[in-house]
Amino acid sequence: MKTNNFGVRLLVEDIPALITPLPGKSYVNKLISCITNTHFSIDIIQYQWHFHPQKPELELQKINRAVIVQAQNNIKMRVLLSKEGRGSSLTAINMQAKQFLSEAGVRVKFGYTYPIVHSKLWIFDNETFILGSHNLSSRSITVNWETSIFVKSKAGALEFSRYFDSLWSLC
Repeated sequence: MKTNNFGVRLLVEDIPALITPLPGKSYVNKLISCITNTHFSIDIIQYQWHFHPQKPELELQKINRAVIVQAQNNIKMRVLLSKEGRGSSLTAINMQAKQFLSEAGVRVKFGYTYPIVHSKLWIFDNETFILGSHNLSSRSITVNWETSIFVKSKAGALEFSRYFDSLWSLC
C-alpha cells in the first residue's frame, strides 16, 4: 500500500476506466456538461478560482454560472481552495470566489498555507471526475497550454472522494 503525505492509503490500483482527454478549451464544454448533468453532489479542489460577474461573456463565467445554478438547485457542493501567505493575490482571488460560492449555498473551505492546495479536481456524483491542470481563470482557459482528463470510473471517483474527504476533514 502506498501512502501520500496526508496519510491516505491508496486502496485501488489498475481500475477500469473510460478516459477522455480535455486539452485546452475542450475542458470548458465538458466541465459545464458535467456540472449541469450532476444529480446529487460535486466535490471540488481548485488552486485558483476567478469570478468576473461584470464580464458575463467570458468562458469562465459560463462555468461559474453553471456552478451557481446547480448550487441553487440544491446540488450538494463542497469546494476546497488554496490559500497562500499574507499579501498573496491568490488568496484575495479565492476569497472573492468563496463569497460568490457561499452566497449560492456552496460550502467552501481553505487549505493550509503550507502545504498548499494545488490540485484541480472535480468529482461528480461519486461516479466520474475531471482531473488536470486547469485553474478557473481566464488565462488558464484561453491562453495557457493546459490539459485535463475526464474519467468515467466509479472506483476511481470513490477513491478520489476518499482523498477529498481526508483533506476536507483536515481544513
